[in-house]
Amino acid sequence: MNVLIRRARPLRALLLPLFALSIHAAAAQGRNAADILPKEAAAAIAATGRAVRAGSDEPVYLPAHEAAAALRAAIAAEKPSVLVEAAFELKRPKPASAVAAEGELAAIYGILRSIGSLEGIEYYSASRQSMRTLYAESYIIAAPGSKDRVADPRPPAVGAIPKTETLYAFQRDLSFGSNSYRYDFSAFPDAILLKTENLTRMSYKLVPMVSPNALKTRILVVQVDDAIVFYAESGASAPSVFKGKLEDSFANRAEALFKWFSAKYSGQPK
Repeated sequence: MNVLIRRARPLRALLLPLFALSIHAAAAQGRNAADILPKEAAAAIAATGRAVRAGSDEPVYLPAHEAAAALRAAIAAEKPSVLVEAAFELKRPKPASAVAAEGELAAIYGILRSIGSLEGIEYYSASRQSMRTLYAESYIIAAPGSKDRVADPRPPAVGAIPKTETLYAFQRDLSFGSNSYRYDFSAFPDAILLKTENLTRMSYKLVPMVSPNALKTRILVVQVDDAIVFYAESGASAPSVFKGKLEDSFANRAEALFKWFSAKYSGQPK
């Protein structure tokens, strides 16, 4: 009996990775972007390349995904006075296998974790009616309050994506100044959810605008057969006088982040 047990262990070790890949395959197969996006969002993307909505109620453009329920509940609990959501599609061929899909998910995680590469990206400034640098500085820090730069970690190996992870970042925003942020990552079989939260007070032209921990931004990136769905939501509690400014800023920043993500994804080895 002992001999049989010793022989069974290597077989079990071989089967576990295959089982994990089969779970991923089951999660990722049989759905297109139109199947998980609300009809209104899918129609807007088909017409203009993006779906953007501002409001102060509940999210409307959330993709149908297992991460959505918790995200919706969190927004309901936070009751932001400003809520902006945006959805995009990055069209690409369906991954050829479960292993390829797992490799793509690892690459997506690596992109979202490459906080240093956000430095220098541009967005459209509604107030200036021109393109402007979003982050003059952006990098990982070892702990909140530090300004010591930490290099971006390498993308995780296939099959080794952390289930959850927390990083801290320093970002000098040309509109909202220098601030520290918390980045929380959650991995799903076919998606990555990123939540960011400001740890310091955000000001616009030296005028305090958003208190610490009052701005939450979430990015949900979902793999489907015909595309990668990119959803971004920003919610903040701020004085009503700043509502229009924040809505314009959040919408344009969401598009800038999608363009950054798309460029990084296109540069990945295939």
